[in-house]
Amino acid sequence: MNQLRSSQSGAAFIAISNWILEHKGVVYGAGYTDSFEVVHKRSVTKKGRDEFRGSKYVQSHPGNLFQQIKTDLLNGKEVLFSGTPCQTSGLYFYVNSALRKKLYLIDLVCHGVASPYMWRDYLRYLEGKYKKRIISVNFRDKSFGWHSHRESFCFNDGYTIYPYFSIYQDSLLRPSCGICPFACLKRPSDITIGDFWGIERNHPLMGADNKGCSLLLCNTLKGKKLFDEIKDSVQFQLVGIEECLQPNLIHPTFIPHYHLLLEWSYRSGGIVLVMLVLKIIKKISENNQSY
Repeated sequence: MNQLRSSQSGAAFIAISNWILEHKGVVYGAGYTDSFEVVHKRSVTKKGRDEFRGSKYVQSHPGNLFQQIKTDLLNGKEVLFSGTPCQTSGLYFYVNSALRKKLYLIDLVCHGVASPYMWRDYLRYLEGKYKKRIISVNFRDKSFGWHSHRESFCFNDGYTIYPYFSIYQDSLLRPSCGICPFACLKRPSDITIGDFWGIERNHPLMGADNKGCSLLLCNTLKGKKLFDEIKDSVQFQLVGIEECLQPNLIHPTFIPHYHLLLEWSYRSGGIVLVMLVLKIIKKISENNQSY
């Protein structure tokens, strides 16, 4: 239950990565620097792996990650890499076919990612507004329930805010996310994981508690074999593909037409102007919906 509570959906990543670590393998996933820059990290322990849990709606910095992965594979280790589909695709083509035998790729049902510079400036904006230092962030605070999409920021004095107005709206995603070639069922990875939105409609016992349920797609024979290794440690239900299709398995996220206005605002006045423009857009939208 603790793993479910601390994971973003149903803790599928924990079950898979546990198997890799218990077989002396290496796990790579997205974590944070001390200043909350989103970066990919390496771990050979469950404690280190735990940082990779939870959503991080920002493009991660890979550093020399691919070289590290190749070294691990050359040393005969089994390697699990989790990331966005574009990242797993890049890694697949970076590693030659012989080394891929021990490389397991997990991608996400990705909604899109925001610019790391906007994320950096947004943190500075919040710290300046509240005159406090941020010590933890949560892109989707599960204390509000699995279906909630509320972010939270905890400051050094214990004060926590839950903004209604997140920087991570569709309007601020990377433009390339709006034409993503991986927003379909033809995936570049062995396994795809994500939130199983709508599970309660056909399988009410799996999603009715609002604690989270993972969608897991086995895309390759290697992915199916990996799932077979962990299936006894999880509660699962086989479903037809038509039952589990999520929007981003059908088409990319739509980037609103005012995206260019926000881009211009950021270049002209930084994150403060972006936040002002977003508030105006939100107000106009609310007024239109009231008529």
